[in-house]
Amino acid sequence: MMMMRSSSSSTAYAIAARSSSSKSIFGRVHKRGLASQKITTEDKNLVPIRTNLRGSALLNTPRGAGFTREERQIFGLEGFLPYDVHSLEKQALRAYNQLLKQPSVILKHAFLASLRDQNQVLFYKVMQDHLKELLGVLYTPGAAEAVAGYSSLFRRPVGCYISFPNQDAMRAQLQAHLSDVNRTADVAFDSNKPDAAIDLVVVTDAEAILGIGDQGVGGITISTSKAALYTLGAGINPNRILPVVLDCGTDNHALFSDPLYMGWKRTRIRGKNYDDFVDKFITNCRELFPNAIIHFEDFGMANAYRLMEKYKDIPMFNDDIQGTGAVALAALLAAIKVSGASLADQRIVIYGAGSAGMGIADQIKDGLMILEGLDKDEAARRFWCVDRNGLLVESMGNALRHAQLPYARPDEEIDHWQRDDPDKRGVWLLDVIKNVKPTVLIGTSTHTRAFNEELIREMGKHVERPVIFPMSNPTALCEVDPEDALKWTEERALVATGSPFQPVQLSSGKHYTVAQTNNALIYPALGLGAILSRSRTISNSMLMAGVHALASLSPALENPEASLLPDLADVRDVSVSVAAAVVRQAVADGNAGDENTVKIVQGKGDVSLEEYIKVRMWDAVYRPLELVD
Repeated sequence: MMMMRSSSSSTAYAIAARSSSSKSIFGRVHKRGLASQKITTEDKNLVPIRTNLRGSALLNTPRGAGFTREERQIFGLEGFLPYDVHSLEKQALRAYNQLLKQPSVILKHAFLASLRDQNQVLFYKVMQDHLKELLGVLYTPGAAEAVAGYSSLFRRPVGCYISFPNQDAMRAQLQAHLSDVNRTADVAFDSNKPDAAIDLVVVTDAEAILGIGDQGVGGITISTSKAALYTLGAGINPNRILPVVLDCGTDNHALFSDPLYMGWKRTRIRGKNYDDFVDKFITNCRELFPNAIIHFEDFGMANAYRLMEKYKDIPMFNDDIQGTGAVALAALLAAIKVSGASLADQRIVIYGAGSAGMGIADQIKDGLMILEGLDKDEAARRFWCVDRNGLLVESMGNALRHAQLPYARPDEEIDHWQRDDPDKRGVWLLDVIKNVKPTVLIGTSTHTRAFNEELIREMGKHVERPVIFPMSNPTALCEVDPEDALKWTEERALVATGSPFQPVQLSSGKHYTVAQTNNALIYPALGLGAILSRSRTISNSMLMAGVHALASLSPALENPEASLLPDLADVRDVSVSVAAAVVRQAVADGNAGDENTVKIVQGKGDVSLEEYIKVRMWDAVYRPLELVD
């Protein structure tokens, strides 16, 4: 098996080194571990992976033809590999060319999944080299088809499957994954404690997957894809992330009729059974992985908000609510800086009052409170939220979900509104636009082209720089094409979208770059900051610090035709700045539990915080091998 570093002085070993300086580096790391401040970004990837494997057994340590000539001699690999040594770059080119030959998105997704299983380093290298192009294959929209077809496409299990009928064995199942991680040679310990080997748990119950709803056990694909984005975006070691699906049954009857379906064939558990099941999972995670961040993904709206509130005192994060809201707020802060307005002066209409829409409202509300000093009620009065039943108003009573209650408008407010059809039940989007005269319009409705010409032109009559964020995914469900939004506002609109769009050519001949409000710009860095600081919770102030850092990196602050958000291709550099802001806020809050990190923030370390973060980020490289007899 692959062996971890040993402190035993009697261990004999030979080193297949890639640099003349490696021996001194190895000695230092051998004593202090990868977390040592003495390790730099230049030498961190020279830390060896220790193994006692030789010959064909070592070929299961994926690097293919990337074994160096020295490694082949020392580990007895000659004859098991073709003669020529291929660099990681050459292997990545081959893999990318193979990917391009796949005729459909689902086959491209399957190819990437297979590549990840065969050679993790190569997978991340290919993804990093082509991130903007391949993100839609690995995650949305490409992952949706893979999730829906999980059981028919199944090749091998990846991640952790916790099923309700087997919940009595839950702790043992999680313990087995922890033990498995501790046998992984690339896991670098911050301490000698085995329970320190998991930094992050990404968990879903798969009730609300990517706009396609309940997908049962197939939700594990979302957890694995999201986990990969943590590595791609912020360099969190993939071997220290545990993707999990909680199989609570499914209300998707198409899965019941599928003889190949691999999950628990029962309608979803609800009520106390569900709550006890989730609570048992959280309790076991906190006991077995005490330092781990818990990321909730694609839970149904009713449970998502409730669980987020219930577990707010542990280091947890809900990306659908908090991540979407955070990146939208960052784009909005950049937009109002460009327009010269203030956040407190905005009138915000949100079309689509589900988990994403309410998450955005909550995050902007927090921004109004933290950045502008408004109280909770004053902040909530800046919002008009429209759902499938029209404008949220107080008389809707029990029809309002808990997350919607703060944003319901008083009925007397709309009694004297001018309406196109006063006899029609409910107040609809165009009437809201005409009466509110919003400065900001956000779409999370998945209602294709809901922001039509009449509506956009009406908005543009009353504001000099309308902020328009059609954020629904995928592209086919986007509320308005950015080109139309700019055309109908005489090119005055400030636009960001949930899906990627090409730059729009303006009448001046210049091109307007459309920002993509991709959560990957913030949640990986938020996770990294919380992990490095060993934060006891993820506070609103930490999230706001990350938002502010992201907004400050907006290219539009230098060039008004540029994107409101940084390019996704620069996400690793962005993550350093955002994670640094999160760490500093965790320390300021008294939330940070890692003494080394606190010292660095306080200026008592040997390196800057940003350099320390870079050192701790995992890179897609082949590290040297060290033979242990």
